[in-house]
Amino acid sequence: MAAFIAGDTPVASFDFDKPDELPQGTTSLEVAGQTLPTEQTVDAFVGSWSGLTLPDVGVYPVYGVVTKDGRSQRTLVDALVVVDPDDQWFNVITAREDWDGAPEQDGTLHRLLNLAREQIEAYAPAVADGTPVPERYRSAQLVQARNTFNASISNGDNSMDIGGGLIINIRPLDWAVKQMVRPPRGLKKVG
Repeated sequence: MAAFIAGDTPVASFDFDKPDELPQGTTSLEVAGQTLPTEQTVDAFVGSWSGLTLPDVGVYPVYGVVTKDGRSQRTLVDALVVVDPDDQWFNVITAREDWDGAPEQDGTLHRLLNLAREQIEAYAPAVADGTPVPERYRSAQLVQARNTFNASISNGDNSMDIGGGLIINIRPLDWAVKQMVRPPRGLKKVG
């Protein structure tokens, strides 16, 4: 997993499983146009993010690279997610605090959270510029992301490939999510 807050200086370590199809050889990790050396292990890419200069907010593919006899082969092992510290919505870092059982890959979790956010923003009454995002919108985003993820492991008719080998079944906003973002209001009755 690779998620950082924009402006951080990474000091954490990484440990990605090496896919079986890659040959044995010298290994490294490539992300955002930068190469990070790894320890020489048989079945993993192990090293430190400390040499990485973080790019801007966004999602960046992380490739494991094996070099042997002057030839290199690389494969996607995860995605590095750089989040905006001022964003009020859930991101991969804040969602992991509240969601036990969230997808292990940060790229997958990021896509689910973005999809849920787009659905909430499309359905919910607009929030004026400069106004904080209501807590019920944030909660609805996380619930919808969970629902979408759970739908990806069950049967359904509306499927969408969101990358990283994950195909999700699109579900409309759950009734509970709709009530979070547009709570029912009592009607005044005259007469």
